[in-house]
Amino acid sequence: MLLYILSAIVSMGLAFLFKMPLKPRDKFSFESSVIFPTPILALGFYAIFKHLFYPGLFFSVLAGILGFLLSKYSDKLFGES
Repeated sequence: MLLYILSAIVSMGLAFLFKMPLKPRDKFSFESSVIFPTPILALGFYAIFKHLFYPGLFFSVLAGILGFLLSKYSDKLFGES
């Protein structure tokens, strides 16, 4: 349980350090922010790593980093042209 929390904290901390908005400007927008979807993605990545490999500190931090990166660049990856 603590490793899930660690992955969420790492992702939110990185998002805060890289100046992502704390919350979206519009209530119904799909803009990425520190609150959503950054920690949700990190928790999902950690759950995948936990079941594929083993529950460990390294994979928890790695999941936090991957969750942050996907959240930060999601509009560039999946955005409209």
